[in-house]
Amino acid sequence: MGDVALTVPVLRGVLRHNPELEITMVSNGRFEAMFHDIERLAFYRVNLKDYSGFGGLYKLFKELKSLNSWDAVIDLHSVMRTWVIGGFFRISGIPVFKLDKGRAEKEALVRKENKIFKLLKHTTERYLDVFRKFGLKGEVEAGAVLHLNEKARASLQEFLSENGIIKDKIWLGLAPFSKHKQKTWPLSKITAIIETLGEKDNYQIFLLGGAEDAEDLNSLAALYPHCLNLADVFSLDEEIALMHQLDVVIAMDSFNMHLAALCDTKVISIWGGTHPYAGFGPLNDNSNNIVQVDHDELACRPCSVFGNKTCYRGDWACLKAIEAKDVLRLV
Repeated sequence: MGDVALTVPVLRGVLRHNPELEITMVSNGRFEAMFHDIERLAFYRVNLKDYSGFGGLYKLFKELKSLNSWDAVIDLHSVMRTWVIGGFFRISGIPVFKLDKGRAEKEALVRKENKIFKLLKHTTERYLDVFRKFGLKGEVEAGAVLHLNEKARASLQEFLSENGIIKDKIWLGLAPFSKHKQKTWPLSKITAIIETLGEKDNYQIFLLGGAEDAEDLNSLAALYPHCLNLADVFSLDEEIALMHQLDVVIAMDSFNMHLAALCDTKVISIWGGTHPYAGFGPLNDNSNNIVQVDHDELACRPCSVFGNKTCYRGDWACLKAIEAKDVLRLV
C-alpha cells in the first residue's frame, strides 16, 4: 500500500506540468480513495483474483487495450505480472516504460558483508524517472497530496461525536505495528509512550492498524482511558480524513507513516532493520523526525529493504536500543 501511496505526489506533479495529459491508474480497487479527486486521472479497479495466470493477464490486457487509444504504458510496479502485461502492449505496438527499482543498489545496501552504505534515490524520484523516459516533465508534489473527501469527513465526525470525542486535547495517532518483525518496536516501549503521555492528561491517542492488529490494540486500549482503538474501523477515505485532523502520528516504517506524511501531518517514524536510505523515507520534511540507531553504532543496519528478512544478529538490537524518551522528545 505504501508503494501505491507514493505514486500520488508524482501523478499530481506530472499532471500539473502536462495540461494535455490524461492518465488511467490501474490498481487494486481498495486503493481508489487515494486518487479520488485528481484531475485528468481515471482509476481502473482491478481484483487480481479475477486475472490469475497467464490467461488472466492476457484478459486484463485486452480489457485495458479496449479502453482507449494509448500513447504509452507506464509500469510503476515492475514485477513479473506487469512485465507480462507490458509485453502484450509492446507486441500491439504501444511503447512501455518500466520502473528501475535499483535492485542491485538496494541489495548492496542491505547485504551482510561488503555493505555499501549510501543514500539511494527516493522511490518517488524513481517513479518520476519513468515519466521522463516518455518525455514528460514533472516533479514530486509537496504538501497534502491525499485530499480530504467531504463525505468521509462527515462520516468520521459522526463516529467521533457518537464516541464523545471532541478536539480539546492534542490528537496523536499511534501505529505500533508493521507487517514484519524487523519493523516493529517492542510493545513495552509503546506502552511506555502511552503511559507517559497519559500522565500529562492533554493527549487523546488513536491506535491505528489493520484488521490483523485489531485484537491486540483492543486489549491495549482497554487499559488506558486516553486511548481509542481505530484498527479496522474505518474505510481508507475515512482514515485519510482522520489523518488530516491529527496533530502528530507515531508510526513504524509502514503504510500509516506514508499516509500521515502525504496528508501533511507530522509523523515520527521508528526504523529498525530497514533504513530510509533504501528510498522509502517519509515525505514532506519529516526526515528530521526519524528515530533510528545510527549505522556507526550498529553496522549491520540495514539488513532488509522491506523488513521481511531475518535479523543478522538474532537479537533485534536495532529496535530494542531505541528508547521511549527518544520518541517522546520529538512528540
